[in-house]
Parts: sequence; C-alpha cells; structure tokens
Amino acid sequence: MDLATFFIRLLICFILSILIGLERQLRHRMVGLRTNVLVCIGAFLFVYLSFGINVSDQTRIAAQVVSGIGFLGAGVILRDGSKIKGLNTAATLWCVAAIGTLCASGLVLEATIGTIFVLLSNVILRLFSLFIMGKVKASEKEKYIIRINCKKTKEEKVRTSFAKTIDDNDLVLNSLERSEITEEEVKLKAIMITSTPSKVEMVINKISTNPGVVSITWEHEKVSKTDNEDSDEE
Repeated sequence: MDLATFFIRLLICFILSILIGLERQLRHRMVGLRTNVLVCIGAFLFVYLSFGINVSDQTRIAAQVVSGIGFLGAGVILRDGSKIKGLNTAATLWCVAAIGTLCASGLVLEATIGTIFVLLSNVILRLFSLFIMGKVKASEKEKYIIRINCKKTKEEKVRTSFAKTIDDNDLVLNSLERSEITEEEVKLKAIMITSTPSKVEMVINKISTNPGVVSITWEHEKVSKTDNEDSDEE
C-alpha cells in the first residue's frame, strides 16, 4: 500500500479515537483521551503491518492485538469493597482497539459506524441505565422501628395522634407493641416498612412534639429482595 493510503487511514483512525477519548475525558474517567487514542493507533499500526509485508495469514497479528488488549483492559479493573470499577472502561478500550484494526484493514466506513455505536453506548445507554437504577432505588424499602416512651395517663392521646399522623402521610403501620416501663410510663414500639423515609421522619418529628411523649428513638435498616449487584461503573 502507498503512503497516502496509510496516512488517510491513520488520520481517520486518529479522529475516531479522539471522539471516544473526549467522551471519556469529559467524564473524568481513569482512561482518558490520550490512552484511547494511543490504543487505537497502536492497534492500527500492528494490523497495518500485516498488509505492509508479505504474510500468509494477515489476521494473525490482529488476533495478538485482541489478546494484548485483554491484558491492558484487566489492568484498569479495580475492586473497591463490594463494587467493581473499570469494567466499562476496559470494554471501551476493547472497542477502540477494534476500531483501529478496522481502519488498518480498510474498513473505514465500518469503523465509523462502530465509533458511533460506542458513543451511543457510553452516552445514551448510560442515561438509560441511570434511569433504570433510579427506579430500582426508588422501589427499595426501609424498615423503621420507632420506640415511644409516653406517660401512661396520656397513652391514649399519643396513640391516637400517632395513628392519625401515620394516616395523614399515607403510611402503613406494620405492628405496634405496648409494654410498661414504670407505673407512670409505657413504651410503644411501632414498625413501619416504606419506600419513602422522608414521610417517616415527618411522623417522628410530629409525634415528638406531643406533650404526652417523654422520649422517642428510632432506627432503620434497608429491606431489599435482592442484594445490590456489583457496580461496573466506569
């Protein structure tokens, strides 16, 4: 192949990798503009070598590029506690290398279409993913255990006020237990499971102002049907 063809393909490879690298850089990912460009150019140069020399199998070097990118991608995957970070970055590097090999093979149009789809995956699908995760988070419920110490003479009024406040905030009382502390005080233990913790806090703040309440304490814990998946961002 002549030098002009080499330069044109390399320039297209350079531009396409810049588009992907800019998206990564603007979002402050660990692998930014320069790394994506260098990976793409490196893959291009290695694969172009297959077409520049007389070899029987022109796909042999491309196969080695795939293996090499696998090792490089593994280096950007980090485990942070229960979360795994860098999977999306590693996958992006894999795609960038593929774009470089396509450009070197003369499949420039295919490389351009591939770049568009990589950008759509990292931008549009990210927004869609965040939307889905927002829905999942909204459906997660918390169990609130509220303990109210009140005067025995004011118990009926406290219970009535508590039930009314719960009803006004569209909450459901799962259970209510009563036990005597002293001859003058009783303890009410209420359990509520809800996906709107802010309403429970409003109930607690409201009932704490009741003159019959001596003290009020609460605790909460998350209630979920499934454990959170490992995060692959970004």
